[in-house]
Parts: sequence; structure tokens; C-alpha cells
Amino acid sequence: MITELLSSVASRAVAPMISGFTWYHFLPGIGDGKLGKALGLHNPNEAWVVPAAWMSCFIVLALAALGRMGLQKALSREGSEKFIPDSGLSARNLLEVFVEQYYNLVEGVLGAKEAPKFFPMVGALFLYIVTANLIGLIPGNLPVTENFSSNLAMSISVFLMFNYAGLTRNGFAYIKHLWGPVFLVGFLLFPIELFGLALRPFSLTVRLTANMFADHLVSGAVRDVAGDLIGTVGQIIAPIPFYGLGAFVCILQGFVYSILSTVYVGLSTADMSHGHDDHDHKDSHHPEHA
Repeated sequence: MITELLSSVASRAVAPMISGFTWYHFLPGIGDGKLGKALGLHNPNEAWVVPAAWMSCFIVLALAALGRMGLQKALSREGSEKFIPDSGLSARNLLEVFVEQYYNLVEGVLGAKEAPKFFPMVGALFLYIVTANLIGLIPGNLPVTENFSSNLAMSISVFLMFNYAGLTRNGFAYIKHLWGPVFLVGFLLFPIELFGLALRPFSLTVRLTANMFADHLVSGAVRDVAGDLIGTVGQIIAPIPFYGLGAFVCILQGFVYSILSTVYVGLSTADMSHGHDDHDHKDSHHPEHA
């Protein structure tokens, strides 16, 4: 009996993820797969990712617009009143706390010179991923961050960002750094370093996709177990504690992804003109790396 129960729960928890059904399937062109075919997707049923991603972007942009409006309203005040925070939890207060705290963290990794240039992207990555993850907690939704292709596209953007940063800051030294300090050893070291560099976007993608899939799978399994044992009421009540854990995972995965992206930029923009040994020695004594 227990085996049959577990088998039933597992199949019903995984089935929605395999089919990829969401509320977005009620939109024209999503449920019938026409949009997926028009986009040339290997699996036309994955077209729900497009409106889900845009929904996440819209929420982030709307939050930013509200925060900007609140800031402009505050700056229009006279004297010291412009520096007084809004009463209660407003978009301005929320974003000011986020920008201040997260910017300090990014500045600790990249330094005061590079942080203003790359904070907008890594900060936007954090907000987008967290928003997309939290939307996935709503029943009938799958987080767009559970889709491998969507995450890979985002990771390729990060890959282009930190390589562009490395090439523009260090020039040929960025390539030379991959070769290593000894010319002959470079024939062995360069392919390994190049492979490790190319592996970074895939590691970012797999980490985010796997964690979000597992989080959604656990909540779905708990809901189905409770439904089999105590009915519809159990399906509603039992997953509530896991929503708190799920929200924590959503925020944590956004933080891990964005901070790893920041670290990759930091590694690329570090001074490589003196080679491996001197560069490592400098970093180990720099106040930002203490």
C-alpha cells in the first residue's frame, strides 16, 4: 500500500513538470503549440517560458518605476525632508535597502572603480531571478528559472559580460593569463583553462535549473501526499510550511547566481599584466580580499 501511494504521488508530482502545463497555456498560441512552432522550439509546449519571462521582467520594471517615482517625490521636498524615508514598506524603501546593501557587496568583490559599471546588470539579474522564482510558488505556475534553455540564454549573457570585461580591461593579457606563466606548459594548460571558462555558463545554468526543479518537486509531492491522506484540505494546508522554505530557496538561488556572476567579472577585470604569481600575491594582500 505504501509503495503504491509513493508511486502515485511521484507520478502526479512529476507529470505537470513533464507536460509543462501552466496558466499561460490558456493564452492564444501557447496551449496549442503554435507559438512554440513559430519560434522553432524543439518542444512547442515550452512556449509558456516566453510570457512567463516577460511577466517577470514587467514586475521588476514596474517595481523600479514605482521606486523611481517615490525617489523623485522625495527629492522634490525642501531641505532635509528629502532624505527622510517613506513611512511603511514602499517600493522606494525596499529598493533603497536593496541597492545600498547589495551594492556594498558588489563593491567588495569588484572594487570601487568597477562596481558602478557592473552593478546594474548583476543587480538586475538578482531581482529578475528572485521574481521569476517567487512567481513559480503560485499554484498553476512553473518558474521560468526551471527551464534549462531560458537559464542557458541568461548564462550566455553573463559569459559574454565577463569575457568582454576581461578583454577590455586586460587586452591580450587576458588571453595570455589562460596560457599560464610557462610557455611550454601552456600547450597543456590553455585547453584546460579554456574548457573551464566555457563551463561557467553551464554550471550556472545547471545549478539554478536543478535547484528550482527540486524545490517545485518537493512542494508538489507534499501537496499530493496530503491530498491522498486527508483530502482537499490537506492539499491546501500541508504545503504552507514549505512555501516559506521555498521562498528562502528562491531568494538564495538568485543571490548565488548573481554573486557568482560578480565573482566571474572580478576574476576577469583583475590586473593580469604581472602574471599569475604576482597577481595572486597582490590580491592576497589587497584590503578588499582580506
